[in-house]
Amino acid sequence: MAGLICVGSALPAAGADRPTVFWASDPVRPGEAVMVLGHALGDKPTVEVVRLNDGPCGEPSTLQAASAPATQPAPDAPGHAANIAWPGGGRAVEVLQASEQSLKFVLPADLAPGLFAFRISTAGQAAGVLNRPRVWWGQGDLGVSASPGGWLALYGLNLAEGGWADPPAAGATQASRRSVVRLRGPKTLTLEADCSPSTARLALPADLPCGQYEVSLHRGWGGELGWSAPVRFEVRERSAWPATVFNVKDFGAEGDGVKDDTAAVQAALAKAGQAGGGVVLVPRGRYRLSEGLTVPRLTVLRGERRDLACLAWTDLADPSEALVRGANSFALEELTLYARNYRHVIVGDHPGRATDRDPRPDAGDVRLLGVVVRANAYRGHLTPAQVDERFRASLKHSTGGGDTVRLGGRNIEIRDCDLYGSGRVLYLSRVRGGLVRGNRLYNGRWGWYCISGSDGVVFDHNTLVGADLMSTGGGLNCLDGSTSSQNVFFGHNRLSLMHGWDREAMTTDAGGELYFGKVASAEGAKLTLAAEPTTKRPEWRGAGVFILNGRGAGQYRRVVARTERTVEIDRPWAVAPDGESELAITMFQGHYLVVDNEFADCGAMQFYGTSIECLVAGNRGARMPGFRGLGLWYHGYQPSWFCQFLDNELAAGNYYHFDSVAEASLEVFGARRAPYEGPMNRCAVVRRNRLLGNAHVRVGGTSRDVIVEANRVTDADQGVFVSRTCAGVLTRGNTFENVVREVVDEEALRLAALERLKRFMGRQEPVASWSFEALTGKRFPDGSDNGFAAAVRGDARCVAGGIRGHAVRFDGEGCLAVEEPAVFNAPDITVSLWVKPAKVTGRRGLIAKRFAGAGAPLVVSQNGAAVGFESCEEDGRWTFNFSSRPVLKENQWTHVAVAVKQGEGITIYADGQAVAEKKNPALRATNSEPLILGREAWGGEPPKGNTPGFYVGLMDEVKVWTRTLSADEVRQEYESLRKAQQAASAPASRAAAP
Repeated sequence: MAGLICVGSALPAAGADRPTVFWASDPVRPGEAVMVLGHALGDKPTVEVVRLNDGPCGEPSTLQAASAPATQPAPDAPGHAANIAWPGGGRAVEVLQASEQSLKFVLPADLAPGLFAFRISTAGQAAGVLNRPRVWWGQGDLGVSASPGGWLALYGLNLAEGGWADPPAAGATQASRRSVVRLRGPKTLTLEADCSPSTARLALPADLPCGQYEVSLHRGWGGELGWSAPVRFEVRERSAWPATVFNVKDFGAEGDGVKDDTAAVQAALAKAGQAGGGVVLVPRGRYRLSEGLTVPRLTVLRGERRDLACLAWTDLADPSEALVRGANSFALEELTLYARNYRHVIVGDHPGRATDRDPRPDAGDVRLLGVVVRANAYRGHLTPAQVDERFRASLKHSTGGGDTVRLGGRNIEIRDCDLYGSGRVLYLSRVRGGLVRGNRLYNGRWGWYCISGSDGVVFDHNTLVGADLMSTGGGLNCLDGSTSSQNVFFGHNRLSLMHGWDREAMTTDAGGELYFGKVASAEGAKLTLAAEPTTKRPEWRGAGVFILNGRGAGQYRRVVARTERTVEIDRPWAVAPDGESELAITMFQGHYLVVDNEFADCGAMQFYGTSIECLVAGNRGARMPGFRGLGLWYHGYQPSWFCQFLDNELAAGNYYHFDSVAEASLEVFGARRAPYEGPMNRCAVVRRNRLLGNAHVRVGGTSRDVIVEANRVTDADQGVFVSRTCAGVLTRGNTFENVVREVVDEEALRLAALERLKRFMGRQEPVASWSFEALTGKRFPDGSDNGFAAAVRGDARCVAGGIRGHAVRFDGEGCLAVEEPAVFNAPDITVSLWVKPAKVTGRRGLIAKRFAGAGAPLVVSQNGAAVGFESCEEDGRWTFNFSSRPVLKENQWTHVAVAVKQGEGITIYADGQAVAEKKNPALRATNSEPLILGREAWGGEPPKGNTPGFYVGLMDEVKVWTRTLSADEVRQEYESLRKAQQAASAPASRAAAP
C-alpha cells in the first residue's frame, strides 16, 4: 500500500469508529487527484495538505522490514511505519466524492513536486504520506542474494526523482536519476543507486561483510520521513563451482555431424559428475545425438561459441522426457541445440509444494547463457496426417505443446538466449530470484509462455514472438497450483504476432477460491471462519484474504497458516471485520510492474482476476485490444484493487479478434455474480495515457472509486465511457480531439434520460410513428411531430404496396435507426406495426432497442412464423423471454402489437387478438442504445449468437406509445387499418383464384 502514517500513538482498536486510512493513491503530481480508501471517513470531512520539507534525511526509523523472511509471505504494505505528529502548516483542499469508505481531493497545482502529508478530519483525524518510496523486493547478482563486489537491484514505486510522480529535469535521463540506499547489518553504509521510477540498481563494495541486511531507499525528498520501509536481504560469498574441464573429444566425440556422439558426450558429463562437477567443453563441431543428455550438479555444458558448436538430435521415434535434463545447479552456455521430434528441450527440477508426494526443495540454481535452440517437430516432408499426429502428441506433454525451457526453484538465470520450439517456449514454476533478460523467445504451434507461482522475477529486454499462426501469448499466473504469485518486473520487452487461442500477450490467471463467506470472529492475527471452506485444498499459505464488503472493506492480508476454520494472517487488521463482513480467500497476485513494453498484433495485456497494487506504465500497443484491469468471479471471487495505468499509449486502435473487429480500450472492470454483488474492482487510477485511432478509456461493471485523469483521446467514437453500474468515478482534465462523444457517463446519461423520459411518459397519443410514405434525405420522418426520425442504415427502401400508400422494404442487409436513447426505455410501452415477411424462417429483428448485443428493455423479433419478445432484468437476467404460436405468413400482412406493463407482464397480439402472454413482476433494464427497426443483435438463418438477425420483407405503420394499450385499444388499432390491409391483399387474392 501507499506508505501511510497514522496519527496517534497506535493503529485504531478493532472496535473504534475513528477515521482510519487503508490506502492512498500515489505517485501523484501537484495538480493531480488523490484517492483515499479507509474507514469512518465521513461524508463531510475536511482535508489538509502540506509538502514535507526536504531537510537532512537522517537515519531510517527502526521499522519492521516490509519483507518478512523467506518462510513468510511478504506483507502487502509498509504500514508498520512509525507514527508522527502533524507537521503543521497545511492548507485546506476541496473534498470530492466523500463517503464513509473513500474520498478524493486534488493536490494544489502551485506546490513543488515532493512528498506530501495529508490529514483527514471528521469525528477524529487520520493522516498519510504521498510519494514515499516503496521497495517491494530486491534481487542480486546471486538471485535471492548478492555477493560482496556484486550488485543489488530494488523494485517498487517512487524510487527516483523524475519518475512517474514528477517530470525529469531538462536534459535528465533515467540513468542520471540517483537515489541513496542505506544498508544496515554487519556494516552500515550509504550507497548511491541508478534509478528509474520503479527500479534502483547499486554496486556493492568488494569488502562488504556477509550477513543479513535491512535495505532502505531515499529519493531526496521529505527529510527523515522520506525513507522507504526496509526490505531484508542477504549478502553471501559466491560459491564457485568446480572448474575442471572435460573435453568431449577426449571421450571419443567426432563432431562431424555423421557419427553418433551420444555416448561420448554423456561419458564426459558422467565423468564431471563423478568429479563433483566441472565444465564439459564442446569444441567447434556438429555433434549428432540420438538420446537425451543428463547434466550433473555443479556442471556447465559449454560450447566453444554458440555459432561454432551445436548439438543436433536425430528424429527420435520415442524421445525421452528432455533432450537436456538436470536436477539442479547446472548450466548451459554458448551452444546451439537442434532437434526434430522431442517432448521438452531443457528441463530442471520443479520445487513442488510441501504437500506434493515428491517435493524438490533444492530445485533451481540453473543458468542458461547464450543458448540457441531450434527445435521443430514439423521439419521435413510430413504429410498432413503426420503433422496432426505430432501436434496431438505434443499436447500430452504440456498445454501448448512441449516446452523449450522448463525450470523452477531459486536463482534461475536465462540471458542472451535465442529459443525457438514447436510448442510452449518457457515454463517457470515457483521461481525465487529469477532473471530472464535479453532473450529472443518464440512460441510454437499453440505455444505460449508461463511464469507461475513467482516471488521475485525480472523478465526484461526480451523479444517474444509468435512463430506460428496458432501461437498465443502467455503470462504471470498461479496455474502450477501455487497460492500466490508476486514481485515480478515485466519491462522493456517487445511482444508481437500472437494470433492463436485467446491471444493474450500478457495475462494473469489463477482461477478458484479457498473460501467465501463471513467470519465468526477476528482477534488480532487470527480469523475464525463462519462456514466450511469451499475447497479441500490443504495448502493455503500465501493466499490473499480480502474483506470485500461490510466493516473493514478494502483491506487485505496474507495467510500464514490454517487449521480447519482457523486462519492465521500476517498481521492484524487496521479495522477488524465483524460478523456481517464478507471475506474472500483466494490466490494472491500482486506487485506486478509492467513497464515500457511494446505490444503489437496480439491480444490484451490484462490482469485477469486477483491483481493487487500492480502498475502498468509507459507501455505502447498497436493492433491489440488494450490494457485491462479485471476484477472477476473466476471460479471464485478475485478482486482487482489499487492498480494504476500511467503514461501508456494505444495507437492503431482497431483490433481484429476471432472474426470481428472492435476498438481498443484501456479498461477497468469489475464482474458481478451473486451472492456477492459489490465492487470487484477498487481504487484504479487511469492517468496521462494516450489513446489514438479509435481507442478509448472504459470503466465498467462493479468498479468503485476510479480516477480517470489527464488522458488524451483522438480520432474515436467515444473518449471515456463510464458504466452506470460503477460508483465514485472521477473524470477530470482529459482532452479530446476528433472524438464523437467525449465522455459517456451512463449514470449521468441515465439521470438525464429519466428527466427527458418524464416529458413523454403516459401520453395518450403515440410518441413516435412512421408511415414510410417518403424519404427525406436518408430519413423517414416521425409522424408524431416529436422529431424521432428513422435513419436508413444499409439497404432499406421506400416502396409502393404498403398497407396504405408506401412501406419500407428490408432486403436482409439494412435497418432503420432512431437515435433516441431515453424515451423508448419507458417502463410501460406498446409497439404496433404491420409486417409482410418475405421469409418465415430464421430469427429476425422487427423492432428492438438492442443493436450491439447488450442488455435491453425491448426486443420484438420474428422467430420463424412466431413473434418473440425479449428483455432482461436490471441485473442482466433474461427472464422476460417468450414467443407466440406461429402467426406470421409468408408474403401476407399481419398486424403485430406488444403491450408491456411494468411490474405485471407482457402480451403479444396478432391481428388484434392476444396470442401469447407472460407475467413477470421484475423491473426491466434500460440502455442508451437507439431504437432499431428491421434488425436485432443476433439471429439469421440458422440463428447464431455472433451474427445479427436482419428482417426480410415489408413493414408499415409503426407506432410507439409510452403507456400500455388495453386489448380493446389494440383491436381498434388493428381494425382502423384492416380494410386497407384487405384492399392491399385483394389483388393478390384475385390473381390466385382459379
